Amino acid sequence: MQEQIKIQIKNTELRINNALKKCTSENEITLIAVSKKKSIQHIQAAYENGIRHFGENYAQELEEKNLNFHKKVTWHFIGPIQSNKTKIIAKNANWVHSIDREKIAYKLNSECESLNKKINACIQVNISNESTKSGIEPQTLIEFADYLKSLENINLKGIMVLPNLGKDGEIQMRDSSILHQKLMQIYPDASYLSMGTTNDFESAIKFGSNMIRIGEQIFGKR
Repeated sequence: MQEQIKIQIKNTELRINNALKKCTSENEITLIAVSKKKSIQHIQAAYENGIRHFGENYAQELEEKNLNFHKKVTWHFIGPIQSNKTKIIAKNANWVHSIDREKIAYKLNSECESLNKKINACIQVNISNESTKSGIEPQTLIEFADYLKSLENINLKGIMVLPNLGKDGEIQMRDSSILHQKLMQIYPDASYLSMGTTNDFESAIKFGSNMIRIGEQIFGKR
C-alpha cells in the first residue's frame, strides 16, 4: 500500500506540473488528499510522501482522525454540513469548503468564537445549477460573501465548485473562474478556487484552480 501511494503521489504531482506548464500558470497548487473512508495508515503513507493537506466528508470521521493522527497537518472539511455537526467541524477542521447557508455560517462562527479560533472558509457555489447539488446560486455570491465577511471568526478564502465532467464541465469551470475573479475584485484575500478532483483536475488547473481535491488518484478506489 505504502509504495503504491508513493507512486500515485509522484504521478499526481507530475501531472499537476505538466498542467501548469501547458497553461503557463504561475498558480501554486494546494493538493488536498481526500482521505474519507481511508485508514490512519493510508494518511501516514501520504504524509511520509509530502502530503500535508487532507480532506474529509464526514464530521465524526474527521474528529476521529484528527484525534488519532499526531502529525501537524491541515484538515479540510469538504462534505455537506449538517447543522448539528458544526461544533465537531469547528473544533477539528482548519478549512471548510462547503458553506452554502447563512444558518450554517452563523453556527460555525459561534462555535469558533467559543473555541477562540478562526476557520478558513470557501463558499460552495452550485455552478451547474442542478437541484440535486449543494451550493448557493452563482448570482448570490457577492451578497453571501458580504455576510461571511461580517462574521469575526470566519476567514473568507474563496469558492468551491463541483463542475460536471465533459464539455459542460469545462464551460462550468470557465464560469467558475470568471465568478471567482469577480469575488476577488471585492475581496482580494478570497484568492482560492477549490475546483478539480481525480477525473478533471488538469482541466481545472487550466481554468485557474489553485486548490484540488484528489482521492482515488492518490489512495486508489474505495
